[in-house]
Amino acid sequence: MHWYILFFSLPRKETVARKRFSKVLHYIHSNIYRFSVSLQRNYDYKYKQIKLVMKKIIILAVMTVMSVMGVKAQSDEPQNELSISYGLGLTMIGDGIGHGIGEGIFDGILGRKWTNDKQFGTLGIEYFRHLDNPKVAVGGIFTYAQYGEDVEANSVKIGERTRRYISVMPSLKYYYINKKSFGLYSKAAVGGMLLSSSSKDTKNGRDESNSKFYLTFQASLIGLEAGSNNLRGFIEAGVGDQGIVLAGVRCRF
Repeated sequence: MHWYILFFSLPRKETVARKRFSKVLHYIHSNIYRFSVSLQRNYDYKYKQIKLVMKKIIILAVMTVMSVMGVKAQSDEPQNELSISYGLGLTMIGDGIGHGIGEGIFDGILGRKWTNDKQFGTLGIEYFRHLDNPKVAVGGIFTYAQYGEDVEANSVKIGERTRRYISVMPSLKYYYINKKSFGLYSKAAVGGMLLSSSSKDTKNGRDESNSKFYLTFQASLIGLEAGSNNLRGFIEAGVGDQGIVLAGVRCRF
């Protein structure tokens, strides 16, 4: 900058030249300033853009990790249930009551006697699928029961009778408590039952069979299950074709 000081220390007669040089310096300085401001603005703009992009990348990464964790947590909780149970349902009780009435009123008059009761309680197979709400599950129940007996007259077998009960019921289950090793629930089902009966008259050599269709239901007022997250034992109490009291094993997957 010594040349600049030297220039302004020249005599007054060189004022015109000094003014021209001053304008040139001012022009150069102004352009340098504008250029620096432009660079600063471009830098600020690019910095903001980069910062915005980085924020979006971080948010996307966090959302991806959370979604993956959510899917994993959901997949760890079993959504399906397959169970097998055994119980004593209303059908079998009804058969027992009917047998007692028939034996007491009619068979005494005819001289017949029902013996050798062969009762197979209610076998139940059920499947449930849990909805988005883990406390609610929908599914279906299949049951099979059988009751048989012999007919005697004067202590001689003269025939036999067999009755088979097959039912299919859509069902709904609600869990009050649903933990990894314990569950407390209620269950309701309504459907149809096929009654198939056959009888054999060994004395006269005659066979008879017929089938009827009935409306049936199951209402388990309280159910208790315990075990691991995937395999549990359970017991239920209620009323219906599957059982007034029933117990079984449940697989969750």
